[in-house]
Amino acid sequence: MAEAQADADLAALERALQRADSLEQALIQALDAENYRPFDQSNRILTSVAAASLAIEHGRAMRVLVAEGMLTAALSLLRVQHEALVRAVWLLYAASDVAIGKLTAPLSKDAEAAANKLPMMADMLKQLEGKPQAVAPLIALRAFKENNAPALNSFVHGGLHALTCSRSGYPVPLLVAALRNGNGLMLMAVMMLAILAGRQPLVHAVSHLQATFSADLPPPMPTTEPPAGISGSTSASNAPV
Repeated sequence: MAEAQADADLAALERALQRADSLEQALIQALDAENYRPFDQSNRILTSVAAASLAIEHGRAMRVLVAEGMLTAALSLLRVQHEALVRAVWLLYAASDVAIGKLTAPLSKDAEAAANKLPMMADMLKQLEGKPQAVAPLIALRAFKENNAPALNSFVHGGLHALTCSRSGYPVPLLVAALRNGNGLMLMAVMMLAILAGRQPLVHAVSHLQATFSADLPPPMPTTEPPAGISGSTSASNAPV
């Protein structure tokens, strides 16, 4: 019985990893990645593109670590992925020109000190309030933080969650939920890139994949329809890991 359950768990995890890979491939194709161009070359657009791209990289790395059995490190990356995505949204919709300047200055000790004084995560989310084009991503990003922050902080800092799972093992449903959360953040990051290209066909192509891969994403949350122009719908990452 135990062996059969172990085999079923392994199959479920492999299936979740395969579906996550398929989602990313579909997203990259929908984005027309080889021909991708930002809407313009302004520092605001380019820094937001860079942050969204970091979120995609973190999501990809998380899947590699899960496949390799490095599970504490994998789950820790969910927090990093979420923070990069929050910054991408904040940079586009809420960051001041002064803040943008601090993040585009040549790397130096002075520039690092200035960047360290930028708003923290809670402040970035707060500044996104009242920005009509950020309504949908803000709902999703806040839901992720509220549902997952304590556990992810524990994984990052070697706390109770990390130590307990290291001793007792990581339940497969936990890993599958984490992969789905990573998928949701990945979809949002690619949606940000579509928005940052200023091309509605890309936004619609990415949005369509939210329905196609709904079983591989966290449960959606109610959102308002995105306004026309540089905006788009998102998939909430609100299922606890």
